[in-house]
Amino acid sequence: MGRRWQWAPGLTLQWRHHLADAFDVAAIQPVALPHHRHTPGRAYGLLPTGPALPFDVFVKQFLYNSRLGQLRDLCHRSGACREFGAAVRLHGLGLPVPRPLALVSEPARERGRRCLFLMEHLGPGATLSEALATADGPDRAQTLITAAARLLVDLAEKGVWFRDTNTANFHVVPEADGRPLKIHLLDMRHTQFGVEPATALAGMLGSSAAFLYRDSASPAAIEALVEAGAAQAKARGASWGTFRTDDLLEQAKESAALLLAREIRKGHRPPNDLDHFAERYGGPRDAVNYRDRRFGRSRHGRKVDAAERHLVDDLLGRLGIRGPVLDVPCGTGRFVPVFAARGCEVLAGDVSAEMLALARRTAAMTGAPCRCLTLDARRLPLPDNAVDLAFAMRLLHRVRDPAERSAVLAELGRVSRRWVLFSFYNRRSARGLRDRLRGRYPGETRAAIRRDAAAAGLRVQQFLPVGPLARQTLVLCEVTRESGTP
Repeated sequence: MGRRWQWAPGLTLQWRHHLADAFDVAAIQPVALPHHRHTPGRAYGLLPTGPALPFDVFVKQFLYNSRLGQLRDLCHRSGACREFGAAVRLHGLGLPVPRPLALVSEPARERGRRCLFLMEHLGPGATLSEALATADGPDRAQTLITAAARLLVDLAEKGVWFRDTNTANFHVVPEADGRPLKIHLLDMRHTQFGVEPATALAGMLGSSAAFLYRDSASPAAIEALVEAGAAQAKARGASWGTFRTDDLLEQAKESAALLLAREIRKGHRPPNDLDHFAERYGGPRDAVNYRDRRFGRSRHGRKVDAAERHLVDDLLGRLGIRGPVLDVPCGTGRFVPVFAARGCEVLAGDVSAEMLALARRTAAMTGAPCRCLTLDARRLPLPDNAVDLAFAMRLLHRVRDPAERSAVLAELGRVSRRWVLFSFYNRRSARGLRDRLRGRYPGETRAAIRRDAAAAGLRVQQFLPVGPLARQTLVLCEVTRESGTP
């Protein structure tokens, strides 16, 4: 089969002729989308059309090389066909999506078939996460939150469940020339129609919150989005807002950890040591194995666990810390009872949902005041000076890149009012020597750790080895003026 056109409803005959005359695959100008997930066989570009259309034409190209993909395209069941059909329906409902123009299917020059979705080009904009991160003041952030919540409620009210609420699929166009703030939906393939409004809204709010947690957005902004969505739903109908916002947020935090682990597995995040750790402990049985085998199975593991707990407890007593403590990564909650015994409120954070589930169980069994957060240590979702102590045990001990260590330490210093306590592997220990002989990463020297801490705005106060000649060493740092409150 040759070239096949499928036109969007409402397109004038003049526009159709002009698009057909201007259409040339070789003339499409490629564009890079920094926020889009670049999948194989997908490309994006702009089609020059001249002044005949009041907007530029954006082209999204799909390549189908397999026989199954070609068959789906011929039967109008491919991903491009689904997205075009969803865009036509959403646009017909008056919802904010790029105006669909046409779907072009033709044999590809290399092999297989090529399908091109032509739509209105929206121009420059930002993702929802970027817009919230760069919002100028709380009023601007609240305006964005209200607009995003209103969009989700509008979708649910018309029975639409937009399933892929990745923040990159919310195209935020700021106010300009008297035009109000506008949020458009992108990547509309995974859209379900005819859904009960309350179910659709709960699903979209929960998944939106999960993606915002993954992007380390402010917890206050995420909670405000969910609450705004529930409030607007209740204002529009008595049957809406039947979900509990607290439960929704807890589920979103766990989903965020799974999203982060999936990105690491698929290689969508830079391959560094911290990501490798997240991948290693992100499985469904990894947390239980870590708890039962790492510190409870052998006599040596139990001795190390007891020594580390004793060292931290003694240090808390000497420093007189009674305020909130951030434990990241909290793992299975080993240190939660230690902090709670000193009267500290614990913020337990980890990238693994399985680890957090065990940490919650540990806190419940001991009665410790503990709040669990899904987070990435490089982008802590906490305000400045939020805790008295930022604690990171067994996080940086295998991180080889000084820039990566300094980035984490800078975040710990940002959220701490005064103290930062973390551990590393001492290169000069007996175990460090053995690792060098075996060709493994032996750790760092104390001088290197001092340099990394200084680069992060921290001043090293004390090195605390976990036992004689121990490889694992704790470092107590004080936040300097540049990193803490002026």
